[in-house]
Amino acid sequence: MPTPKASAAARDLLMKFARTNTPASLALALPSYAEDPDAVAASNKYEVQDSWIAQEALRLRRAKCCWEILKEGFILREGVKTTASPRKTRGRRASHTIEDEGHSWGGQDNDAPEPVSEQAWGVLDWMLTLFERDEAIAEKSDQVRYSPLLLKQIPTSRSERGALWDVDVPLDVAFHAMQQSGESRRSLGVRILTLLVNLGSTTLLDFPMFLNAVSTRVSQLSLEDLTYLLSALPVTEAMAQFKVHLCRHTLGGRSTTLRRPKPAARPRAQPRRRPCGEVADVSASQDALSSQDVSMATTQSPPSMANAPSMRRKYPTISTADLLELLARPCSDMAFTSQTLCLKGELVLNYGWLQQQLGQGERDEKWSDLLGDGSVQKAVEDAFDPRVVKKVTDVEARSYVEKRRVVLLAIVSMWRP
Repeated sequence: MPTPKASAAARDLLMKFARTNTPASLALALPSYAEDPDAVAASNKYEVQDSWIAQEALRLRRAKCCWEILKEGFILREGVKTTASPRKTRGRRASHTIEDEGHSWGGQDNDAPEPVSEQAWGVLDWMLTLFERDEAIAEKSDQVRYSPLLLKQIPTSRSERGALWDVDVPLDVAFHAMQQSGESRRSLGVRILTLLVNLGSTTLLDFPMFLNAVSTRVSQLSLEDLTYLLSALPVTEAMAQFKVHLCRHTLGGRSTTLRRPKPAARPRAQPRRRPCGEVADVSASQDALSSQDVSMATTQSPPSMANAPSMRRKYPTISTADLLELLARPCSDMAFTSQTLCLKGELVLNYGWLQQQLGQGERDEKWSDLLGDGSVQKAVEDAFDPRVVKKVTDVEARSYVEKRRVVLLAIVSMWRP
């Protein structure tokens, strides 16, 4: 078993490799969801029992994806007691979660192993470095910014023509990281979510299902964690679109949980093969279409996941009237008031930023009018009315909300023509 010093030296060497080699060549060492399960099964029949290194290599080979090798218990050190990673102390602002209402997500099961073991944080950092460099390479090829290598770490959909949707495991890792006490570890969670958001800007990922999965987890965050996450995410058009739809989804129905239906056990007719170049309108998840009307038109079905071409997503339009309606919607959950106001503020900031980035003919036709006549400013004033702010019982949270109100009104006044 290598010593901690040797492990640190190995991680340092991996980082040097990441800076001098292509991500694709290094990612060959990582387990991933194979397109040909039979090939993996055939390679697993050769077992070597007389070599510790061979046994460990075989365990890596048998892992389904890179997230499995990070999990607590995958690597055990002799003489090192396995303990949970230190998390931040939680106060009253985190006392109410969806779990209290009978809902929970896998990362909060106290009996389940942690998504990232204490010894695996450096490996996670290295993997994210590969994915981020892979993004940059794809972007230089005149494609939307996303990582094809990250795509291989998501299970393939049941339909060969469908978009990927099962991102629960990487999201568990991301939100587990953001619950840690150290900034270096929390930033890893932000990096994972950023990678997934960029992947969601293509039609290769089922955006409604991704949105629902993130919304479920965001609804459980304390105000401190929520503000950290929203402020730490980078400022890009794809991220602003994601934030707008995330805030809309969370404010519009916190308790809504989409479940992917189990396939019926009956034969299905094979769809006819489409001629080359024919436009296909493929819905990746029929059940997700009812979620906040966030339906994405796929202009071409993704081929094999190994070399799937990047396809830019066309996000659904959210009107200024929708924005004002969400701002006027009261918070029915007293314990969630501060988080609700935080999301409303983030919705206004990102929606307005997107409108400023768009050309005159691309903006919502009512945006300039409602901004000019003061409707947007009044909606913000009403949403952050002092009577609403008083419902925030925590002193620090109330102070944050009051400052947020001042900043929002100042920015909205700057937007007015």
